[in-house]
Amino acid sequence: MRIYVVDDKREVTQWISTPGYFITDLSALIFQSPARWNIQALTDCNVYTINRENYNNIGKVLPQWHELEKLFIAKCFTILEDRVYTFLSMTAEERYNMLYEHNKELFQLVPQQYIASMLGMTPETMSRIRAKRPLS
Repeated sequence: MRIYVVDDKREVTQWISTPGYFITDLSALIFQSPARWNIQALTDCNVYTINRENYNNIGKVLPQWHELEKLFIAKCFTILEDRVYTFLSMTAEERYNMLYEHNKELFQLVPQQYIASMLGMTPETMSRIRAKRPLS
């Protein structure tokens, strides 16, 4: 699943999720604001959705929900912090290498322009970086 936005000039990919993970426009979910992000399935997948009313009622069914929800939102924030850190402290090549080492399968399943966008680079820059890597 890919979460992205379309601006005047291009599509910008915020995140590409791998199987087994949640994906949401967190601000829209939590604050009931208009969604800023589009979500697109890039492969065949099973998608489970929940509406706002049911989301708010999970705590009545699952007593530990509020602790789990807090951990989920903290995990989202930590991922965001890590992404900001990589953009501020790493080169495009370092970001590419780190994602490749942690998610090799992504590079086989997802169009390269989406990965490039998520990494904050042009497809041409990513192509140059890929050309320098040994085949693995």
